[in-house]
Amino acid sequence: MKKFYTVFTLILSTFILISFSANPPDGKTGAPGDSLCTECHIPTNPPINGEISVEGFPSSITPGESYLLTIVNRNTTGNAVKGGFQMTILGPTNTKAGDLKDPSANSVVSVANGRQYFEHNPAQVYPDSNVLKWTVEWTAPMMDPGSVITWYAAGNIANGNFDNTGDRIVTANGSGAIILAGIDDLVSVEPVLYPNPGTDQINVVMGDDTSPNGTADFYSMTGTRIASQEMQDGRITTSDYAAGLYILQIKTKTGTHVVKWTKL
Repeated sequence: MKKFYTVFTLILSTFILISFSANPPDGKTGAPGDSLCTECHIPTNPPINGEISVEGFPSSITPGESYLLTIVNRNTTGNAVKGGFQMTILGPTNTKAGDLKDPSANSVVSVANGRQYFEHNPAQVYPDSNVLKWTVEWTAPMMDPGSVITWYAAGNIANGNFDNTGDRIVTANGSGAIILAGIDDLVSVEPVLYPNPGTDQINVVMGDDTSPNGTADFYSMTGTRIASQEMQDGRITTSDYAAGLYILQIKTKTGTHVVKWTKL
């Protein structure tokens, strides 16, 4: 009977590990409130290693904007066989931030405990490059400027022996901050900028017909901060900027204003 239970336990463990390889349990990213893959994969000191990273996550985030994120799993040491991952994105209170959708092949977005998880489905065999990639679209949440958004990711650098030993679990995280109000909210154009479109100079006129002093921060439409410069008597020099559409965050002694401007 003891032998029967031993065999049964071995078969059950193998079945669970194969299932996790196909679709890992949620909540294993190492984020606050999550556990980690090491609950199932016994940490030893395997001869394989690697890293997990997220490409495309902005340091300056515009609410409501969509960003294409790429999860990268690299086997850097030894000869790993398969790689997998799981990622979540959280706001300042460690709750779900934004929305993940349109996962690439062999990946899925799931929901558990009020959080979204982007993960492998199933784990993939490493190609000759020893690099695996998956993509997902993330729409940033509508939050106040200065709110910090953080991604958390865990990766499995696996030896493919269908056992819970000999694998390497790696983690990483990164963050960005909300920079200004969502683009959809930019309805009222105050102050007035002219000419708009323009070329080498912007003239700024407030609602009371004054030309203020202050600063102007230039952002791309994807939320990347490009430059900051002084504004004197409502004049901003723009000769060094490439043609395109910009978001200007203009700060004066009366407050902060957000305006769109086009460089010809």
